[in-house]
Amino acid sequence: MERRKLFAGIVCALLLSVAGAAPRASAASSFQKPPSAALKALKATVGKPFKAGWVFVDGKYIQPPYKVERWGTALRVNGVQISGEIVPWSEFVKTQDGVTVSRNEPETAAAEEETEQPEEDVEDLFGEDGDEMSLDDLFDDEPEEEDQPAKKKPARRPKAKKPAATVTYSFDGEFTPNEKTRAYIAKINAERTRIDRLLRSGAYICCGSNYAMLTGDAGSAKLLISKLPDIMKHCSDEASFMRAARDARLTYLPAALVRELYRNRFSYPLLEQRLKEDAEAKKWSTIAL
Repeated sequence: MERRKLFAGIVCALLLSVAGAAPRASAASSFQKPPSAALKALKATVGKPFKAGWVFVDGKYIQPPYKVERWGTALRVNGVQISGEIVPWSEFVKTQDGVTVSRNEPETAAAEEETEQPEEDVEDLFGEDGDEMSLDDLFDDEPEEEDQPAKKKPARRPKAKKPAATVTYSFDGEFTPNEKTRAYIAKINAERTRIDRLLRSGAYICCGSNYAMLTGDAGSAKLLISKLPDIMKHCSDEASFMRAARDARLTYLPAALVRELYRNRFSYPLLEQRLKEDAEAKKWSTIAL
């Protein structure tokens, strides 16, 4: 019995060490970093730390306490970028005196490159309705003329899309704030405040460059976190993970997010630990003094 307990403790410690490394990733994320000029001119606005809410970035659980900040033209939580540019830096540049516009036309040769021919449908390879051929089919008599399958039309090769021209804006000298740029900053700060208040209320946010930011209130967060650690713990392949998420009625999660959560499934001990800590904190807060 003692050996079993010791073995279980070692396994748990290993899982926690693996899980602990994933969320403590660097500040890099799948979002494109704001231009260095924007970071230099607009700098950052740092929020006050708090412990409520749940944050997932590219499927990675970010541990509290949270600090939501404006980072140039984008937003970050605990140094991890959670959005693209709320207002593009180019819009700020357009407001400056002496701004110049440069247009970069793509090379003609790039637009005329041939595209690969699309693959055949799996359904076509296995016959109508996906039925496989039997040995009798292979040695059957010549089918009647009326039973001959219709000839397939050759697949049309899609036309290559012509690359769009890129337009860049630049100016000489130092960035000068004005009425328009202050309005842009106010818009970004308003989004920072919205996320900050949302998390402080106990809500969750899931961010990734492949889908729109997903948010849910405290009730939705409670439902999600009550199911997610168990799915992460017991599903060892992506297909079973997707089925388990569906069976748990988490169908509102984008498929891209579910795949990211699967790739970060070994972080489930951190979620379980957080649930335990929250339950303990609630227990002590409800005890009458």
